[in-house]
Amino acid sequence: MKWTSLLGSSVIALCSAATLANDLTVASLGNLTLSYTQVKAVQQLPASPVPAFVTAEVGNTFYVTVPETIQQRHWLVAEGATVTAGQPLVLLQGAGIHHFYMQFDAAKEAFTLAQSRYEHNRKLHANGTIGAEVWSQISMQYHDAKLTFEHMHHFMELLEEAPEQQGSLLKAPMAGVLRYGDASQPLADGGLLLGIIPEKDIRLQVSLPLSLAANTSAIDTGSCQLAVVRRDNVAKAGFVNAWSATVAPACHLTLGQQLQVTPLRQLQALQLPKQSVYSWGTANQVLRHQGDKLLPTTVTILAVDGDNYLVQSQPELQNSEVLSDSVAAAKGVLLGLGGE
Repeated sequence: MKWTSLLGSSVIALCSAATLANDLTVASLGNLTLSYTQVKAVQQLPASPVPAFVTAEVGNTFYVTVPETIQQRHWLVAEGATVTAGQPLVLLQGAGIHHFYMQFDAAKEAFTLAQSRYEHNRKLHANGTIGAEVWSQISMQYHDAKLTFEHMHHFMELLEEAPEQQGSLLKAPMAGVLRYGDASQPLADGGLLLGIIPEKDIRLQVSLPLSLAANTSAIDTGSCQLAVVRRDNVAKAGFVNAWSATVAPACHLTLGQQLQVTPLRQLQALQLPKQSVYSWGTANQVLRHQGDKLLPTTVTILAVDGDNYLVQSQPELQNSEVLSDSVAAAKGVLLGLGGE
């Protein structure tokens, strides 16, 4: 009974001594090899990789449709290429393109006549010479002719005749990334010819777990980091879609590409080497270097980042350095076991 009490008292004394360990002097470590690592402040914590793909939000693509059936389309620019406004994109050939020119001339003539009639009868309507019903018909005919002409005129502005190729070149209406589909079949009246995505609208769409969505501030692709600029407010199977900032050329990503990215959670923490951290009772500590002393400092580990720990930020560790070599031996000295 006495021996048990004595042993228990010794253990308590040793634990108390450990908990109340004094600072170390550098000189007390003798010939131990000592090296130090600067503590780094971090604002982001990597999470597990998630799927993403390079795309544009729905509604951000400028589409061009054809007002007449086009039999042949010879693309001059590869799909996905970046084009400039006015750059020839495709050679349109076949009877349809000739029919369009004829329809355009007819629409222009119809609009000119309707406009002349409209202007002439507007004065007559104003002084009461013609009634409301006649004026309504004239106005309707004018606006219908105007809409038809303007619709065709917008497409006509993009065309440049190419007599030698027996067709017409269609030019890019704006700068951006070109998208087009299957050109193996004739394109019917009203069909979608191409789409152009402004480069600023090319982004990463990321599926974030609900547990990460609220505090993910950026995305790491491996070659660049992109800020998260918008999140959907609708969850799908435990995930939320989020959108990055514009994909920069330095990211070396391709429109339509699927990849795995790393969400970066916003966090105020300090980065320490794993080998600098040692257990001390029920806590974790590091030896903070200050002048000729090593000061035991308790740390709270938040996460693991490769060969480092991310620990809770505290003033005494900021802009400091910690022992990163011979840490186990230094701990032995703290426990009164002597150096190596």
